[in-house]
Amino acid sequence: MSTQPSHSTEHLPPPPAQAQEAIHWPKVLGTGVGFLIIATISVIITTKMMNAREKVLQPIGPDPMPLQIGSSEIGIVDQAPFDVSRAAQNYRDDRLQRLSSWGWVDRKNGVVHMPIEEAMQQVVKEQHK
Repeated sequence: MSTQPSHSTEHLPPPPAQAQEAIHWPKVLGTGVGFLIIATISVIITTKMMNAREKVLQPIGPDPMPLQIGSSEIGIVDQAPFDVSRAAQNYRDDRLQRLSSWGWVDRKNGVVHMPIEEAMQQVVKEQHK
């Protein structure tokens, strides 16, 4: 024999064991309101502390807004890619050429530069004298 579910619209009270487990809405709402009050007070205190610290760190106020605000190219750096630019290689070549040749540094005072190898040999000779 199978039992059919009841289609009654009559509401039966819960069993006594479940009746004690009911949600106590005043306690739930009181806890929620208490939390909101504590959170609001915390936000107010933190905001006052941050404003006081900001006045210490920036006594004349915040910096003015940059003129670039509102332009369409903020943060874009217009530079040539590294593989296209030969400036570093040209600088290096110039420095290496200077280290291996003779030339004037200050002709008026008679100061010249000399190849690095010869300069090192001359320093060693002077140390052994």
